[in-house]
Amino acid sequence: MYISAKEAAKKWGISERRVRILCSEGRVDGVLRTSWAWNIPADAPKPGDGRHLRHMKNHDLRIGGMDFTRLEAEAQSLRKIVDRQQFIRSYHRLVTRYVLTAFASEDILVQPQDLAVLYNHCFVPSLAFEIQLLALNARSILIRMLYQYGLGPVEGKSRPQMSEQRLKELYQMLCQGIEDEGPVVYLDSDKAQQMETLFVQYDRDWVHLHPVVRALFLYGELLRIKPFGRYDGLLSSLVFAQELINSGFPPSLFDAEHVDEFKAAMILTRSRGNYQNALRMLEQMLLFECSKLGGKESI
Repeated sequence: MYISAKEAAKKWGISERRVRILCSEGRVDGVLRTSWAWNIPADAPKPGDGRHLRHMKNHDLRIGGMDFTRLEAEAQSLRKIVDRQQFIRSYHRLVTRYVLTAFASEDILVQPQDLAVLYNHCFVPSLAFEIQLLALNARSILIRMLYQYGLGPVEGKSRPQMSEQRLKELYQMLCQGIEDEGPVVYLDSDKAQQMETLFVQYDRDWVHLHPVVRALFLYGELLRIKPFGRYDGLLSSLVFAQELINSGFPPSLFDAEHVDEFKAAMILTRSRGNYQNALRMLEQMLLFECSKLGGKESI
């Protein structure tokens, strides 16, 4: 259901002119333009005031007008898949692709053939032992998420929700065998304060956003904050995967061949709060992964 700019102005307590400006700047989530009129989702939250986002240096996070209709339809089609075992096999292949892109986001070069050998229970001499542990731990976490949260024909058994505690649990699982000494703590008190602020936003300000947008915002902010100082990119990818799976979407980031383009898009999120390019790339990859899981040749 959509409302007009006039109705949104009354709902948000601002002028109709201000609503139109916010729409044209891409700061109203899910807005669509028909000829000269703006169609605003009835449940769209009022765009945040950048003055309240101190940890973001007064930049709002923007996605522009996005239509998730096709993506929602593809996600719905996953729930209709009958062959559970084939779906699980396809998901395992997806996990390999996802781990490769997660490493690429950290500027860690891992060859697909090396990862394939490692995941077939063989040691890879050309890979550092630490990298092999990270790859094995990441794969284990992602496969466990399938059965925790459920996806497609796989029913979830438990759904641990994202929180600071859950984030630290994921980091601990990722670093198993590498950093096992002492409790998991943030790098310093400044990081701790930034993380507290981030999860206030996550729980309050972003709760009405589309789950893909909310997941991407969380991913981008974790990359910016770097809460632990080591493996933050890998951790952010695991957090992102959990958020997507929990909302019925397959874990997906970017095509490994377009890593530089995706990194450029993420730089925009940190410098200007602009997520439009990153979200468009993500949407295409989500459609691709949905098609692969559904056994389709193309999207």
